[in-house]
Formats: sequence, C-alpha cells, structure tokens
Amino acid sequence: MGIELPAKKHKSETGFPKQASWLVFGAPKCGKTTFAAQWPECLLLNLEPRGARYVEGAYVLDIASLEELREIHAQLHAQAGKKELPYQTVVIDTVDVVNDWAEEVARNEFDVKEFGQVAYGADWARSRGITLKVIALFSSLPVNLLVVAHSRWAIVNDIQIGHTIDLPGKLARFTQSQIENILFIHVDKKGKRKLVFRPTPAADSGSRQPMLAAVGECDFSFEALHNLIKEGK
Repeated sequence: MGIELPAKKHKSETGFPKQASWLVFGAPKCGKTTFAAQWPECLLLNLEPRGARYVEGAYVLDIASLEELREIHAQLHAQAGKKELPYQTVVIDTVDVVNDWAEEVARNEFDVKEFGQVAYGADWARSRGITLKVIALFSSLPVNLLVVAHSRWAIVNDIQIGHTIDLPGKLARFTQSQIENILFIHVDKKGKRKLVFRPTPAADSGSRQPMLAAVGECDFSFEALHNLIKEGK
C-alpha cells in the first residue's frame, strides 16, 4: 500500500506537551539543574562529577561514560515499550560532557591527539554525529527531554554579541535546530533569574510553541512555564 495523502488540515497541539525536547542553557551555577529537577517525575542523568549534590525532588543517576548513557536509554526504551516507564521527564545534564566523550571516541578511532588532523573534517563530523545521535535517541522516548548546556559568549569580529550554547560551531547549530524549545536562564544584576524563550540579540533562545514564542519570557520556575502554556492552550 502506498502513502496516503492527508485529507484533513493539521491542527496545532494545545496544552503542556507530554513529549517534547527542551534545551536549557545558562552560565555556570545559574540554576540549570535546580530548574530541571522541578519537572514532574524527573529522572536526572548527572554526567558532571558532583553536579547534583544539592538536587531535591528528582531521581538522580550518575553516569560516567557514553556506554552507560546508551545502556540507560536502552532500559528506558524497553520500559516505554511495555508502557512501564515511571518517568515523565528525563534530563541530560550536561550535553557538554556528552560532546567531550564523543570527541574522545573520534580521536581514538582516527588515532589523533587533536581535532583538525583528519581529511575533510571527518573527525569533527564523527564526534558531532555521536552527540546528535544521543539527543535523538532520548528525544524518541515518550517523555519531556531536557538537555542542559553551559552558555558562552558568541563572538563576531572580536565583539561579544550574545549568549549561545558552549558547543563547537556546527554542533551548536545542529543541536539548536534539532530541539524544539530553547530556554535561556537570564540573571540580572540583582541576581533575579528568569526564563527567556524568544530569540533576542542577547541570547540564542527560541521556541516552536506558539504561546512561548509570543510571550517570550517568564519567571524562573517550572510552575510558571507550565501555567503559561496551560493558560494559553
């Protein structure tokens, strides 16, 4: 049987999603992990040593390698297949570490100490592919996936122009395009934090969710984010 063409126009989803991908980024110690742990029935995969010492309200699992991360995905995928997945949220904290592991794999496979030594950038491409595959695998689970990342200043012609995620060039762009919602944690001079999800000159944030794209920002909490979408429907 061939593919059938759609007979009805597509309708936008409403309400808070049960399955979506979210990139949460900001400066070190700005509250990324604390925010992630607020999400319902949250499994926080802690990749950074001692990164989740003060987390409350989430299930925390320390992950020490790419192999362990893949093993956890396989377990979650199997549970989801049996409709026995106990989590509504899965957090990868942080994708920076996933990239570090991916670069190590690529260096070992090509037997090089530094990137840029392999023809046609094959070492960079291999590393990038590993990281993006991890995000894709976890995004396929029936949960909200939070990918946590550190921020850095984007620099053009030696001028700092705004915050972006701290990943190598093409990987940063591909990661941003692969994830549906990009939340930047902004901290003002008084230390007050807010979530920004509209593209601005100061940050590479954004969202495919119409209400988030329209409003642009909210208080720094899962409750505020949830209510914003719930009330907008």
